[in-house]
Amino acid sequence: MKKIALSILLSGISLFSVFCHSKTIMLVLGSADPKVLDERIQIALRLYKIQTFDDIIVSGGCAAHGSSICEASRMFDQMKASGIPPEIIHKEENAKTTVQNYIFSRVLENESGERIMQPGDTVFVVSNHWHAVSVAARLQKYDGVVARFFIEGSQQPKETDKLDYVNIFNGESDNEKFIAKGTWLTPDAVWSKNDSIYYLIGKLLYVSNPDNTSYSVKKLSLEMDVLKSLELEKDLHFIDDGKQWVIWDGAKLQTLDKSSGKRSAPFDWHELLRNAPESWKHSMNTGFIQEGTLYLFSDSKLLIAKNKGKYYDFVTESSADQYFKSWPFGWGKSNVNAASIDQQTKEIQLYRNMEVLTLDLKKRTVKQVKPLRLKWVNY
Repeated sequence: MKKIALSILLSGISLFSVFCHSKTIMLVLGSADPKVLDERIQIALRLYKIQTFDDIIVSGGCAAHGSSICEASRMFDQMKASGIPPEIIHKEENAKTTVQNYIFSRVLENESGERIMQPGDTVFVVSNHWHAVSVAARLQKYDGVVARFFIEGSQQPKETDKLDYVNIFNGESDNEKFIAKGTWLTPDAVWSKNDSIYYLIGKLLYVSNPDNTSYSVKKLSLEMDVLKSLELEKDLHFIDDGKQWVIWDGAKLQTLDKSSGKRSAPFDWHELLRNAPESWKHSMNTGFIQEGTLYLFSDSKLLIAKNKGKYYDFVTESSADQYFKSWPFGWGKSNVNAASIDQQTKEIQLYRNMEVLTLDLKKRTVKQVKPLRLKWVNY
């Protein structure tokens, strides 16, 4: 069967509405199957020859569906070897599914901390499978971009297959809920109090007993809570310091007591951490402080700093897979979403994409990784 090439502009946003500063972006959807992934890379390379792009996002994590590859890294390496400037290729290394390709790529940031996709940009979603149609449609409807899909291949649909792959476009009209369901549960912060575990997810607070046999959900805008005073519309990053957090909002830091909700006055990044690469102000996801040592995680790096009076002095930059023994392949080089300290055992729990990892810090060893399966709440 002859290969079919499709490149269709979805209706809904006029080209005249694209801002003068808009960019053209390619989003390549990964696959856990090496042969399928290599085919998608070749399709992307052919498109690159006929279309100018400001940025390219390659989306796919490590060990999805039990595979032995890191999808985004494989795509990055092959594109770089084919002559595409590496500085325009951005790796999204978290996604395990097509739904997550959409969820994580739409908010992916560059090294300056700016979202790569902006309203008014033109985004080509590239694949050898019609799931690209659904992703492009959702990007255009909910993210304000001019979305195109580029599909090349000989994929044969089954009678039961839907063009709207797994109902990505029509399955959920509330985009905030769609994103929450696609990553449930991946928390922004976790803490324990009175035999309850608290999970912050966006503007929701999920409260569960340790066995998750009973739970409640609060909207922080309606309930009094220690976190209510925070500006949750901002992209907040939590560093767990035992009884308090150090919270970074991209501009200033502040401390917040977990019990009382008492906050400090805002202070600058360099009042916490000295002599560290400036890139950490934009790339830090989460971290924790224990026994005078500060650990920060980005998508691909681990930073370690030691306490020196009022400050923490930068010591080294590594990656979690190199620093911690038995670091799981599926977690890439770092890519941690939230960290919490168990005040009784002093063990560390790290959270990433619906999984939780328990860390023995003294031995620098990963003790276990398990799915984080908590009951979905149709809020």
